[in-house]
Amino acid sequence: MIIESFIYSSGQMFLGLLLHPYRSVQLLVKNKILLPFIFYPSLIFLIFYLSLRIGQIALFYNDFFLIQFSYQWLFFFCFYWQLALFYLWFRFSRAFKNHAD
Repeated sequence: MIIESFIYSSGQMFLGLLLHPYRSVQLLVKNKILLPFIFYPSLIFLIFYLSLRIGQIALFYNDFFLIQFSYQWLFFFCFYWQLALFYLWFRFSRAFKNHAD
């Protein structure tokens, strides 16, 4: 039951960060215990990078242009998504710190 709840919460946080990152990062900064969720794009990037190192997937990657394009687009997207989340985290952490003073 606890694992199912964690998976559901993680999925909801992922969708929140993907669909409306401004509001989700604001929630993460307010509740500091949830802050590691900001690293979702890096986790996705790492999973796809490691999956590319598996032999069969690497063969498909080298043979099909659509798979190459999808991987490269996903890496590009995850990189800029992570940059945007870091920017929002920095901005909200400064705003909440200045507001508390």
